[in-house]
Amino acid sequence: MAKTSARKSAKTPPKRPARTTRPSADPTRDRILAAAADLFSDRSFAGASTREIAARAGVTQPLLNYHFRSKDDLWRAVVVALFDRLARTLDERTRGLRGVDPLTSAKLRVREFVVFSAHNPQLHRIIMQESKADGPRMDYIAEHVRPFYAATTALFARLAREGTVPPIAPAHLFYILTGAGPTMFVLGPECRRLSGLDPTSDAVIEAHADAVCLLLFGR
Repeated sequence: MAKTSARKSAKTPPKRPARTTRPSADPTRDRILAAAADLFSDRSFAGASTREIAARAGVTQPLLNYHFRSKDDLWRAVVVALFDRLARTLDERTRGLRGVDPLTSAKLRVREFVVFSAHNPQLHRIIMQESKADGPRMDYIAEHVRPFYAATTALFARLAREGTVPPIAPAHLFYILTGAGPTMFVLGPECRRLSGLDPTSDAVIEAHADAVCLLLFGR
């Protein structure tokens, strides 16, 4: 079943990212995806080989090929898995915020995004890798970013009208958020050397979430 669905996803990128409602029930496939996310984010699509990914996942090359017919197929599955994880995280937070005022809701969603970024720096590293290449894989990523971008800029536009955030164009606020939020974790080795902070520490993650909220909302 995993092989069949992966083949379908490799043909034509969907206009809207596919969303899953629950994690995969196949631990072998999940190990391959986790290893691939690490290597694609560290070495880029071109720099990571399926042989290295199989070795890191603790599987044979034929088993990897059973689940994913090509490296491109595997890369797309990694992107979908990471964006699905982000969507589930934000959706769960949103469901718990019914009836909460817009400012508090926005701050809690921003915090959730920062915490997600701390635990999943691979997503932002892959986006950076493909932004440098600027090819068809970036087109595929952009379609997955688009719903998040639309929802976030709409929220910032509403808050700007209400005077809750500075009167800055929502597109700029989006990139302030997606730049300030993940960078400490994406550049973890630099952060450790310059600041002495451990960006994987819960205390540092919470402090960074506080700082991003203060930057955006002034409180």
